[in-house]
Amino acid sequence: MGDVFGSGAMTITGLWLLYFYIEVAGLSPAAAASIFAIAKIWDGITDPVMGYITDNIRTRWGRRRIFFLLGAPLSLTFALMWWSGYGYFWYLGTYLLFSTVFTLLMVPYDTLPAEMTTRYDTRSKMSGARMLFAQATAFLSALIPGQILAHVADKEQAFMLIGLVFAILFSLPWIFVWRGTWERDNLPPPQTQQGLMKTLGALYREMASTFRLKTFRIHIMMYVGGAVALDIFGSLFMHYMTYVLQVGAGLASQALSLMTLCQFFAIPIFTWLCIRIGNGHAYKIAISLIILSLLWFSQLSASFTYITWLLLGGAMMMGFARGGTYLIPWNVYNFLPDVDEAYTGVRREGIYAGVMMLTRKFSQALALFIVGLALEGFGFTKGAESQSAAAINGIWWVFVVGPGLLTILAMTGAFRFRLSQDRHAVLITELERLREGGKPEDAPAAAREVVETLTGHRHANHLWENKAHAQPAILQESRQPS
Repeated sequence: MGDVFGSGAMTITGLWLLYFYIEVAGLSPAAAASIFAIAKIWDGITDPVMGYITDNIRTRWGRRRIFFLLGAPLSLTFALMWWSGYGYFWYLGTYLLFSTVFTLLMVPYDTLPAEMTTRYDTRSKMSGARMLFAQATAFLSALIPGQILAHVADKEQAFMLIGLVFAILFSLPWIFVWRGTWERDNLPPPQTQQGLMKTLGALYREMASTFRLKTFRIHIMMYVGGAVALDIFGSLFMHYMTYVLQVGAGLASQALSLMTLCQFFAIPIFTWLCIRIGNGHAYKIAISLIILSLLWFSQLSASFTYITWLLLGGAMMMGFARGGTYLIPWNVYNFLPDVDEAYTGVRREGIYAGVMMLTRKFSQALALFIVGLALEGFGFTKGAESQSAAAINGIWWVFVVGPGLLTILAMTGAFRFRLSQDRHAVLITELERLREGGKPEDAPAAAREVVETLTGHRHANHLWENKAHAQPAILQESRQPS
């Protein structure tokens, strides 16, 4: 249920916020793009810090779940972003505020599957369950704004109402999340550093160390390629429908709603595929559907007789693609702390959640930044009923070609991905042996092959010898004799 907030906020900002900034708030495309760019600098501080805090705080209410109680009322600040009539700094400030609240809630939330179970199939089902809530909310995030805009003539009032409705919706699930989840026992000792600067320095080194893990690098390749492609597609969808295909806002909203509805039905299908054929193969299917959908939309024209049905057909295809593309990277994330522990000897769910959250928000901001600058560069005129030929051609190129290039990156990662259900089972058995005092050099050949394939490093003894130290072993590796 936490993804009512997590997915809903990301969906509605991805689909509607750039449109609101330009068409309603009156910001230029470049000014709107700068808001997302500045926010990512701020996220670069808050996301890893939050990951560090949730790994190391100790309270009677847990180290993760306590933040659900603190952050729930703050989620109401979402409504402030959608008030019109203010200047640039209001929209920058409200976006930064809500981005911070998003970090406060979602970084600890994303650690929970790895905290609650070690089973591959159970974690996959957890990911599927949370994504059902995510896609149901994504459907509402497309449907409700479209209906409000259709029935409220004043766009300023319409978006203010949209903000209020979703702010209330986003604040509701957290008491249920808090009551219905748990955390692991036998926590490792917290890391300690002296002074703020030393703590931040160690934190960023630890954050960067996640990229030394081969599986994580491949995972980020898949994640960023697919997510940014879909963010560019989603942020330009209304502009593409309105100016390139010249269809009405009502039909465009119907297509958007149908697309998000199909995302919902795609989740159980891709959850089953992840368990049956593995995350990598399932992701290849999802990315292939994105490519087919982009080709489909690129061939549509306002002159087609059956443009309505062709448009809705393309929306259905893209909806299934989006469901799998959003689900699978977050399912993979649940297993990354296990691979990391085989290399470092410590559990770092919070750090990986922080890096994932920063990557997700950065990817969405990058997409909106690219779209904003592209619209400005191609001569898009805000608020105009029609656009120049150069602006329309620019929308087509960014809408079709930009996501197409990014899907190549995602597909490359999918073909290199090696974390399967069988390998994960071997990995868990090896981790249990190591926790009981076993030595890496005594590992069975199959376990050694799995660890080295997934981590990209030798199954080394000194990493586990350092596991009791305050710093993660991966940070101390550079101090070991070569």
